[in-house]
Amino acid sequence: MSRVRFVFLVLVSALFSCERKITEEEFEQEVFTEIFSRVVDSTYKDKRLYTSFPKSGEDHKITIEALKNDTLNLIIAIGKGGLINDETELQHYNSGKFTFKHLSELPADYEYENWAAKYPKFAGVLVFSNIKFDDTKEQGFLDVSYYCGLKCGLGYKVTIKKVDDKWVISKVDGTWIS
Repeated sequence: MSRVRFVFLVLVSALFSCERKITEEEFEQEVFTEIFSRVVDSTYKDKRLYTSFPKSGEDHKITIEALKNDTLNLIIAIGKGGLINDETELQHYNSGKFTFKHLSELPADYEYENWAAKYPKFAGVLVFSNIKFDDTKEQGFLDVSYYCGLKCGLGYKVTIKKVDDKWVISKVDGTWIS
């Protein structure tokens, strides 16, 4: 009987002391969640400013300054790509600065006029690739695309690395412009 107890205790101990291995996708999702807000801050442009072409006059200067100071509750549409799909719960990423919506929320509109009409603080569209990690899982990169219209956008390669058990952005390179 004592042998059965011993084996039972060993099995129970082994079961509870083992760490659960996470899948590659779970690992990538954890890293993506950790860096999401910093990647957005590093790559988005406020469509209201980016597409506001200079006009003369004091009224335009006042409008631009007001938009520059209006940095809370900006709406960013997130397109499908990488780990993001229509079922992704974007509200987990919301902050005082940004509210994220699925791009599929509104009908397709290449100039995003429907977004600007519904959300006056619409700042543009972001799409993320999957994160590609090195073999040690200590560094990686992802591509981020920012869109502000049919012929308006920017692309970035965002390089990340692990420093003191935290993921940080080590470099943001522009890759394309339209």
